[in-house]
Amino acid sequence: MLKSRFVKLFTLMTIVLLVASLILTGCGKSSETGDSSKSTDSGQPAQQDTQDSGSQATSGEQKITVLLPKHEMDTKGFWEKETRQFESESGVKVELINMAWENVAERVTQEMAAGGSSYDVVEFDNAWVAKFNKNNWLEPLDGYEGADEIKNGLLSGLVNKFSIGGKFYGVAWNNDTRFFMYNKKMLEDAGISKPPKTWAEVKEYSKILQEKGIAKYGFIDAYPQSQVGVNEITYAIYSFGGNYFDENGNLIIASDPGVKNALEFLQKGLNEDKFIDPASLTSDYEAIANVFFKGDTAFFLQAWPGVYAYANDPSVSQIVGQIEVAPYAIGVDEKTNIVLTLPEAMAIPATSKNKENAWKYIRYMSSKEFDKRKALEIGALPIWKELYNDPDLLKLYPYWENFGKQAENARGLPDITWYDQFANIIQVEVQNILIGQTSVEDGLKSIEEQLKRVME
Repeated sequence: MLKSRFVKLFTLMTIVLLVASLILTGCGKSSETGDSSKSTDSGQPAQQDTQDSGSQATSGEQKITVLLPKHEMDTKGFWEKETRQFESESGVKVELINMAWENVAERVTQEMAAGGSSYDVVEFDNAWVAKFNKNNWLEPLDGYEGADEIKNGLLSGLVNKFSIGGKFYGVAWNNDTRFFMYNKKMLEDAGISKPPKTWAEVKEYSKILQEKGIAKYGFIDAYPQSQVGVNEITYAIYSFGGNYFDENGNLIIASDPGVKNALEFLQKGLNEDKFIDPASLTSDYEAIANVFFKGDTAFFLQAWPGVYAYANDPSVSQIVGQIEVAPYAIGVDEKTNIVLTLPEAMAIPATSKNKENAWKYIRYMSSKEFDKRKALEIGALPIWKELYNDPDLLKLYPYWENFGKQAENARGLPDITWYDQFANIIQVEVQNILIGQTSVEDGLKSIEEQLKRVME
């Protein structure tokens, strides 16, 4: 699971360069045509048909082609089974192509840039929103039957992430939202009755745990010079009430008090107060999870959903039975208890020749009934708000109730077409701030100056 996250992050920059090349050279439609009618999990191209994947399979037969990564928790063929059920109920044939994320990403971006029509439903990653919107690569979904029900029923953070310019472009299929978890036993041993709710309490409780020899540090996070580090810094900034841009897209990073307060807190916590594990500066997600599982830290500020299960697996964890999910995330007040969401969605290419049937598939595969079956069968986190209070699901996953409470305040990464350049600047300059090489004020001025040059 963790390895796939790192591959995904690494691949993004390569894809951006590829898309830029395709657009600038004005290349024609991709020579790649349809794949075999069987779904595939490999990264290798499947056997080609003699016709476009998006065309009619036979005279009078309705057919769509779907290109998605396989859900990392779907070891039972659940998506394949449900797709065949959709075929049975709708009469629409589905060519389902499952590949590793990096292979799907390459195919989707090549096809979009070339203006091809091979696919009718495609992967739509949270990092692609601004770029795909700018290039008019996707079909707005707002006008389709049932779209309003979906927008009103799904977690708002998932809807907002795939909406831009007042239009809704993608329905989430993979809810990769992060949550605040903590070691309840450690807090009880220290005489602390409830988890921290504010950053000030994180510091206070961490110092108590250290003084009593219960934890080495309050928490460890991932602040390396990589996309992982940008994710965690963005969460910290959001949870201090800060932002990189104002509502009009203007840079405010050097003047926003929340940004300054977040970085000052982290800088001091690492270098002066020393309640943040200094290994945060070089650790990735797998490393910080392992530190938490060893019982060296008490708080996991932005844990992915699977952390709870791993924490209770004696083969990898020394803290079995000690972990709880808080009913809130960390912030400076009630308005800033933010969690980060990095979801994936299904979307319809603007060039698809089968948009109505593509929407039927998306609607079926994101319905509340489907979402519950998916949660019951493979343990995937729901996209529908109502399911976080579903009695059947809470019997299996009682901690999901608090997942639902935290997810009400989920936010995604900034929607900008030049995100990779943005991330490269942030990750380098912020680490200089965190290690104390530069002051927060000077570092933020440098970041803003560099970002402005990119925007010119």
